[in-house]
Amino acid sequence: MKLRYSKQDGGTKEFELGEKSITIGRSPEADIILLDDKVSRIHCGVRFWDGEFYIKDLKSKNGTLVNNRRVEVAKLGPGDIIKVGHYTFTFEQDAGAGGTETAIREINDEMASGKGYNTLLKQIVSDGEKAAPHKSGEARQTAHGAESADADRSAPADGTRKVVKAPAPARQPLKITIKRPES
Repeated sequence: MKLRYSKQDGGTKEFELGEKSITIGRSPEADIILLDDKVSRIHCGVRFWDGEFYIKDLKSKNGTLVNNRRVEVAKLGPGDIIKVGHYTFTFEQDAGAGGTETAIREINDEMASGKGYNTLLKQIVSDGEKAAPHKSGEARQTAHGAESADADRSAPADGTRKVVKAPAPARQPLKITIKRPES
C-alpha cells in the first residue's frame, strides 16, 4: 500500500506503507512532513493492524478527513482520499494487486505528468517482466491451463513426469497519493 501526494514543487511523492506505523505532520519528527499552517505538529498516524490499514487523527486542531468526512479513526481502502490541511493524499494499492480502477488512475496520473502512451506501455511491459520472470526449470501455465516445465522435457522410461511448481506471486503493497490543491 502507498500514500501518494504532491509536493510543493509540483512533483508527486509516494510513501510506501508497511507494518510500521507512520505519522504525518508539520514536525521534523513526523515520517511525512507537511509544511502547512493548517497541519498540526503530529497531525495523524497510519497503522497496519489485523491485516488492514487505519488512519487516526492525533487530536489535531483542524481534523483529518477521509473521503470528505472528519474522522477520529477510519479503516482505509484503495482509492480513499485523505485530507490533511491543504494536502490531499490518495491511499492506493499497486497496480499489480489493486485492480483495474487503480491501474487506470495511475496511468492517467502518469499521462497528466507528461509521460506518453509508448513510454507507459514500455514501463508496464518492463514491470511485468520483472514481476514474473520466466526461468528455465520453472513451471508455467500453458494456454490450455496445464503446467509444463522447461527442464527435462523428456519423460522418464516409467512414464512419470516431474512437475515443478512456480512460487506464488508476492503480495503487492498499496499506495496513497497526496495532491496539493493548485493556488
